[in-house]
This record gives sequence, C-alpha cells and structure tokens, in this order.
Amino acid sequence: MINSENHITLKNINYSVNNKSFFKNLSTDISTNGITVILGPNGSGKTLLTKIIKGLIKPESGKLSIKLNGTTPNTGYLSQNIIFLRRNVFNNLAYPLEIKGFNKKIINKRIEFLLKYFGFSSKGKISARNLSEGNKQYLSFIRALVSKPNLLILDEPSSNLDMQFTKKVEKFLIKERNRIKIIMVTHDLFQAKRLADEILFINDGEIIEVSTKNKFLKSKNKLIQKFLKEGVIY
Repeated sequence: MINSENHITLKNINYSVNNKSFFKNLSTDISTNGITVILGPNGSGKTLLTKIIKGLIKPESGKLSIKLNGTTPNTGYLSQNIIFLRRNVFNNLAYPLEIKGFNKKIINKRIEFLLKYFGFSSKGKISARNLSEGNKQYLSFIRALVSKPNLLILDEPSSNLDMQFTKKVEKFLIKERNRIKIIMVTHDLFQAKRLADEILFINDGEIIEVSTKNKFLKSKNKLIQKFLKEGVIY
C-alpha cells in the first residue's frame, strides 16, 4: 500500500528503446529520505530511469507516483546533456526564477547567495557557454538548486569535476540529505559508498536490488558481488 503522504513508486513501467522492449513491468519503491544512488553498467538504464522519474520521458504503460509531505515535489534536475542560454553565468541562473515570475530583488538575492556559497562569484559575468566542461557541469549543479527543490535528481553530477568541486558538491549533498530527497546516478562506486543511504542497482533494464548501503555491500547477488569484488567503475 502506497503511503499517501510520502512515496516514490514506479509500478509496471514499460518502455521501448529502438522498438525493442527495455523496461518490462519495472516496479520499485524508492526511499523518500536521504540519498538514493543508482548504480549499474553502461546502457543498463540508469539515465532513462531518472528521466522517467523526472517526467521527461513518459512510459508506454505503467504508473509513476511521487509525493513528498503530501504534495507533488518541487524538483531540481541535472542532466548529462548540459545546455545554457547565450547569457552570462548570473543570468543563466536567474532565468528559471524569471519565468516563474519572481521579482528582481528576490532573484538577485538567491543567485548571489548560491554563487558565493559555491565559490563561483568570480564567474558571474562570464558567458556560461565559454566555461570549461568542468565549470559547466558545476554551474549546471548550482542551477538545479535555484528554485529550492525538495527533490533533487542528478545524473553523474561530478563526472567532469576536479576534486575541489567534487568535494563541494558532496559536502552540500551530505549537509542537505535530511531536507532534500536526492536521487543520483554515479559511475563511481567509491562516491556511492561515501554518499548513499540507499542503493538501487540496475542491469539491462531490470532492477536487481534496492537496499540500504550496508545491505547492498553484503549482497548475495552474484552480479552485485562481482561488481563489488572487482571494484568495477561503470
């Protein structure tokens, strides 16, 4: 039975890729607390799963239901496909609030806070499209936080980041894990060990296991045991 106040539930999700069935009656419940890390090989469906949870892709059949504190969550999303407007860093961050009708004073206060908090104030007047790949990804992470989300979906948030920025991102996620529900894809098993409260392991469109980090690390599943033994970074 679904908790009416708090749940992230996928039930009998079906979706095809290149006219071939990929998700087949995929069903799972994801914890509404802490950080859920999605692990799995390349092509296993990690990114596709996050897009369905975000609502960017509609499954052919099945049901997705998400409630946090009894309401549809305010969702922040970071994609691997990063796109910026032909504007500077500050104005790219401001745009999501502008289209929601916030006044200029509130917008400026929010963006100035984020830029200072993440040590990015010096980049405010630089064209976002002229940033390095690492800085673009870091800015994309900051942008996902602009509207103060209570659900944060991150697809490989630190794959192009240096250690300094990775630490800043991880520090924020750890600090906010009790206030914001976080679902993130990573290829880095060690990052998963650092951050995860819950781990979802997916392979070939099938969810193999969803469990607490400690239970996952002691899993009896042979595929997961191989993954952990070899320290495979997918």
